[in-house]
Amino acid sequence: MRLLRRSSAGDFELRSISNDNPPPYAILSHTWIEDQEVTYNELVAGTGKNKAGYEKILFCGRRAAADGLEYFWVDTCCIDKSISHELSAAINSMFCWYQRASKCYVYLSDVAVTAEIADADACRITWEAAFRRSRWFTRGWTLQELLAPPYVEFFSKEGKRLGSRMSFEQETHQITGIPVEVLRGQSLAERSVEERMSWVAKRTTTLKEDKVYSLLGIFGVFLPLIYGEGEVYATLRLREEIHRRQERPRASNALFMVPFSRDDLFVGREDIVAKISERRAAAPTHTSMALVGLGGVGKSQIAIEYAYRVQTAEPHTLVVWIHASSPIRFRQGYRDMADKLLLPGRDDPKADMLQLVHAWLSDRRNGHWLLILDNVDDDGVFFGDDQNGAGTSTSPAQAVEAADHGRPLESFLPQTAHGTILITSRNNIAASNLVGGHGGVVEVEPMEEEVALALLHTRVPFGESSRADAKALVHVLEGIPLAITHAAAYIKTRASTTSISTYLELFRESETNQVHLLSKKEWKDIRRDHSIRHAVIATWQISFQHIQKTEQQAAELLALMSMFDKQGIPRWLLQGTTTQLDFDDALAPLLSFSLVRTEIGAQALTMHRLVQLSMRRWLEAGKELGRWVKESIQALSAAFPSGDYQTWERCKALLSHLKEVVSHTTDDKEGLGKQAACTLSAGWYMLLRGEYTAAESVSNLGTVLSRQGKYDEAEAMHRRALEGREKVLGREHPDTLTSVYHLAFLFHRQQHYSTAIGLYQRAYEGYTRALGIQHPTTAAYLSTTNLLQSMNNLKDSNKLPSALVLNLAAKHKAVAVCSLSQQLQTR
Repeated sequence: MRLLRRSSAGDFELRSISNDNPPPYAILSHTWIEDQEVTYNELVAGTGKNKAGYEKILFCGRRAAADGLEYFWVDTCCIDKSISHELSAAINSMFCWYQRASKCYVYLSDVAVTAEIADADACRITWEAAFRRSRWFTRGWTLQELLAPPYVEFFSKEGKRLGSRMSFEQETHQITGIPVEVLRGQSLAERSVEERMSWVAKRTTTLKEDKVYSLLGIFGVFLPLIYGEGEVYATLRLREEIHRRQERPRASNALFMVPFSRDDLFVGREDIVAKISERRAAAPTHTSMALVGLGGVGKSQIAIEYAYRVQTAEPHTLVVWIHASSPIRFRQGYRDMADKLLLPGRDDPKADMLQLVHAWLSDRRNGHWLLILDNVDDDGVFFGDDQNGAGTSTSPAQAVEAADHGRPLESFLPQTAHGTILITSRNNIAASNLVGGHGGVVEVEPMEEEVALALLHTRVPFGESSRADAKALVHVLEGIPLAITHAAAYIKTRASTTSISTYLELFRESETNQVHLLSKKEWKDIRRDHSIRHAVIATWQISFQHIQKTEQQAAELLALMSMFDKQGIPRWLLQGTTTQLDFDDALAPLLSFSLVRTEIGAQALTMHRLVQLSMRRWLEAGKELGRWVKESIQALSAAFPSGDYQTWERCKALLSHLKEVVSHTTDDKEGLGKQAACTLSAGWYMLLRGEYTAAESVSNLGTVLSRQGKYDEAEAMHRRALEGREKVLGREHPDTLTSVYHLAFLFHRQQHYSTAIGLYQRAYEGYTRALGIQHPTTAAYLSTTNLLQSMNNLKDSNKLPSALVLNLAAKHKAVAVCSLSQQLQTR
């Protein structure tokens, strides 16, 4: 086949591609305009740009680029129709070409959406009638273009997206009469010959024979093209070929053992599906691949979708799904396979079922097979007790396996060229060991914004007015599919009271709300293993429990990390006195389970906010949260520097983590003191950096320490605040004088009167010069007369500057009376 792509000059160029291993590509579906389509020869010559059909090529190229696809296919110019054998081969292959496309764009030239409509989906009423009348639904060739591709999107003549095959399934069913189940991807072979014939009955083609030839892919048959034979004879040849194929004995390996229905609302992930397909098609020998990623990121959903695509494209390939979370479940999967395949000897009580199935799968005569092993999270399941150095322990079930077979379960996975193994796992190490290296590991990341929005839209349709809230919601849910579908289910079941906007508001309100919203158990997904908990919070706790059981140091490291800010956690903050080797050993399982990530040259770590939230909830449930709050304070206190210039880089790295740690509630007095000390250093750093408001927090903390009787710590804090303000703001600035007053009052409380008096006088005189004698702030400093009530002899009281007391008392009688009242109350 030939594919189009943009050349370096900006034009389009054709590239010949092997049918066996094409790159990901988009494909165009449209209705032809007579004499206005760009032909193969015109494209090669660089002509035809003035034709109306050229706009469709431009449209398809733009859409493909927007979807991250380099290549695309357009029937008018990718086939040289002047060569008869090429045309014949193309028509026989076309269903397969549409089936393999990552995206199919349906261009409806007779459906218009006005320019002022930004969100076409929100304004269906303006164009839906034209959509239902579209010529595209009446043409013969568009039948296979509707059914073959995995993902179909409809666009107006202006290039505005109208929706998808999924979102239009009811309308399409009403227009075409094709069952909704078929539109959702049901195997065409499950429908009778006559029913499939009826789908094209009312459609038309330019050439009569094409009405029949357009059905070749629908029935999976190949015929030579004989134009001029007429529709009747072409139909007769088609029926004869269908009958001939039906008489063949059905292959014994045409078995499909996937215990989940297909997700009719599956969106995105085409790049990952393409990677699996490419690797499987390209490998000359056995292929093993693994989908690895965080729990809830969609690994199993991708595997389910791929299984159904293989069933459609390769109906004689055996597809088997096995739950591989434990030896018992794996063994049961093999037993079920033996029963379905009717393997001889399976009923013998002494039969070795694992060996029986292994031998059958290894025999090339039994045909191709795809084995999907779901939830391969525990390395010990397939390799036994630490045979690969993973440090896992043997469970009782594994001990039974070892006793029965004397070899690990991994040895019962055939490595044959006619077989493929696809694994889903949260554990990169376990997956890599099983597929034989990282080359076969495909990382499944959270969804990009547009795909996440599409997923949310399939569950809770929203218009343009709610798009901003929808974007914000998928952002706070970090693009994790399980969290998005969970939130959508919550909104949908409370549609009368909860919208996307109200859910978002509730979610942002508090961490308590977040835990509540993501812990609801009412939502179920029948496409998830029944043994796996459905609530988002609980999903990650499965990984926590596994790590706690097998890697205690890793579990403690994750608990500590969850107390800090989710991003930019320095290794040196976490490592403490631990050796680098021990720290790396503890970190490895967390990286393998995708619970944390490295950043900044692997010198800092980050974790998903929702994983962090889940970990805190898990610690709280286990009554461990208080311990780890204390541990985080201890770690931060040990790492936080003085705040002086030479420590600025380290201070900057720790500021966000200090903010998070201080937000945790603790009753530990030592912890409170360490929080205060860190805040002091942070305030000093921020003050020297010119962030003046930071000094206020430093002084306030000094006051708190003073009231707690921690005078040495309080004095250090107040002096640091004063020194910083003098340096940055000057000696006479009101904020500087406030620090002078706080320091004076501290000495006053300790009855160090001579020191206090000098500082009081400096504060009073400074405020008099800066604000004037009658300013309320100056008047407030009359409270220094309180010094008298703490003095025990007249000699000390005479040290108080009389001008300060008498002058202010004369001008601010109310303040003086208040002061006198305070004195009387203390005598």
